[in-house]
Amino acid sequence: MLNKFVAGRDLESFQLIGESWQLVDRDEEISVLKSPYYSMRNLHDLWVNQKEEIFGRNAPPTTRFPLIVKILDCRLPTSIQVHPGEKIATKYGWEKKTEFWFFLTTLPGSSIYLGFKQAISPNLLKELIGKKAIIQYLNRIPTFNSHGILVLSGQIHAVGEGNLILEIQDNSDTTFRIYDWERPNENGSLRQLHYWESVLSVSLEPNNPKLLSPEEISVEQNYFAIKRIELEAGQFYAYHMDGASFLYLFFCWW
Repeated sequence: MLNKFVAGRDLESFQLIGESWQLVDRDEEISVLKSPYYSMRNLHDLWVNQKEEIFGRNAPPTTRFPLIVKILDCRLPTSIQVHPGEKIATKYGWEKKTEFWFFLTTLPGSSIYLGFKQAISPNLLKELIGKKAIIQYLNRIPTFNSHGILVLSGQIHAVGEGNLILEIQDNSDTTFRIYDWERPNENGSLRQLHYWESVLSVSLEPNNPKLLSPEEISVEQNYFAIKRIELEAGQFYAYHMDGASFLYLFFCWW
């Protein structure tokens, strides 16, 4: 499904679980300008040298552009995982991550896992790490095209198979795996699980997360705000830029 949204990519490159980093400023991956802007050649150069001029007077005092925008093509479920919250991330030198998922395309029966159905103890969590039984304790939420959901730092989660997702997230690549479906990696061995990191990071309180309908998508977080706009053929939308922030537009059509 990913090649519908990422021009020039070969479908064969995304046979299982694929992702495309659309907007990113990290050491290991960075968005490059199509044409250099004076001496600046990538997103990081713009952030360092033209922060207020390009990203607005409210741009945060971070050393890098604070967001990553991705497209995720989940043909198999992702690992059940957690990202640490700000307090624990700061203590251990990790990166916090809150993310928003917008479902571009979903297959019949597709779903996600998000949060615990009931409170569990740290000892029970330790027993469940690496075991399929953990999914019995998680909320399973059916997914639908053009819907969305906010995934907060500390919430246990996984994307089920059959979801093509636009993801907007904090600039973080800290992920702790709790269960990975006993899948071998390219070397034939199982991927590492993160026991003590997960216990420290995950929220054990129950919640009842709600999938947002297309009309309900209007979300504000620390570094990003998201709004869905639907236009019919011939319609237009005007947005007044007052210099406070930048605007990232992602277009899709069916």
